[in-house]
Amino acid sequence: MTAMDPFLIGILSILAILVLIMAGVPIAYTLAGVGTLGMTMIVGFDGAVGHLASAAYGMSAQYTWAVAPLFVAIGSLAGMGGITNEAFDSAKVWLGRLPGGLAMATVAASGAFAACCGSTVANAAIFTPLVLPQMLKHGYDKQLAVGCIAASGTFAAMIPPSIAMVVYSIITREPLGKLLVAGIIPGLMTVAVYMISIYIRAVRKPHLVPAALEAADWGRKIRSLRGTGGILFIFLVIMVGIYAGWFAPSAAGAAGACATLILVAFRRKITITGLVRVSLDTAQVTATLFLIIIGGTLFTRFWLVSGIVSKLGAFISGLSAPPVVIVLLFVFGILILGCFLDPPSIMIITLPLIHPIVVEMGYSGIWFGIIMMKAAEIGMITPPVGMNSFVVHAASGGIVSLEDVFAGITPFLVLELVTLAVLIAFPEISLWLPNTMQ
Repeated sequence: MTAMDPFLIGILSILAILVLIMAGVPIAYTLAGVGTLGMTMIVGFDGAVGHLASAAYGMSAQYTWAVAPLFVAIGSLAGMGGITNEAFDSAKVWLGRLPGGLAMATVAASGAFAACCGSTVANAAIFTPLVLPQMLKHGYDKQLAVGCIAASGTFAAMIPPSIAMVVYSIITREPLGKLLVAGIIPGLMTVAVYMISIYIRAVRKPHLVPAALEAADWGRKIRSLRGTGGILFIFLVIMVGIYAGWFAPSAAGAAGACATLILVAFRRKITITGLVRVSLDTAQVTATLFLIIIGGTLFTRFWLVSGIVSKLGAFISGLSAPPVVIVLLFVFGILILGCFLDPPSIMIITLPLIHPIVVEMGYSGIWFGIIMMKAAEIGMITPPVGMNSFVVHAASGGIVSLEDVFAGITPFLVLELVTLAVLIAFPEISLWLPNTMQ
């Protein structure tokens, strides 16, 4: 169709994507459109249809995807059953008396809810109307409050079950069970870092958190732990089953969804309206994810045919720089992309190129998956896109401005970068637990 060099077409596609993103075109349609057009210019329309149809079907028809809607359903059912509220109430009883206690309780409850919710967006959307009015009522700084909620919502990308890890596993063929288990310690470490930093800020700048709750006696604290029983039950059903090898991750998702449904039914929180809402939420999130996955797959296939992936891979592999420098360059590139794209799109575009190189240099694909999840967390709160930031702003009902959200997130971005550096420097943090699996 054209004498234009395929590699040049691939390079021009990068410019086309940037223009379309800035024009506000949804990323799924951007990737699919550019990929289809670029493939047509290289192999013709008939060849493009054959390539793209097989690519889209080959990616989306994999059985491992069955776990994604199950993880989404677990989070929706948990929200319907009031598990989120109980987790926050329990954390508030234990931490409310401390400086910055409500913000610390938000972090702790978000980390707990992440253990039964695979979506960062859902985590942020649920906690904003629940927590933000309480913190503002007690005199908390507006930016600290919204920044804490938006940043804590990203825990769902790391703490299993995680939809982002499902995407990573399918693209790289790394074992999903080990990926999920590997995220436990880094996820809990991030929760601890957040809580410690909030306490230090509250002590150093008391005007940010002028009010503390009344101290609770030990009896009330012990009774409040019942509110965490539901989350602990769901988490253990999923992770103990995977860790012990009792069932595969897909079956673990089904077991977790079944356990959550039984728990909600036992609490008499099931309603027809609620089940319809859970079904619609699950279908919407899953459909959105698949649109992005299919669009990204079409674009990736186009890049493969254009020769960009092979040429860039050969160039990077031929560099004389130490392997750790190359990994850091990859991470830096992912962080930059995170300012504009959502995590699934980033993984679909980058992993076919960088994952083989990382493994060839001797690094663990499981470890790099955790690094990718941490970079994805950072991207979820980084301007100008920062999806969680926009979710919190929308869910606040106009109480805070988008500028307040981004300003409040900045200290947590610094913490995330420090945590990312630690995870890169000490791979054992991520690999110890999965290495103990049978």
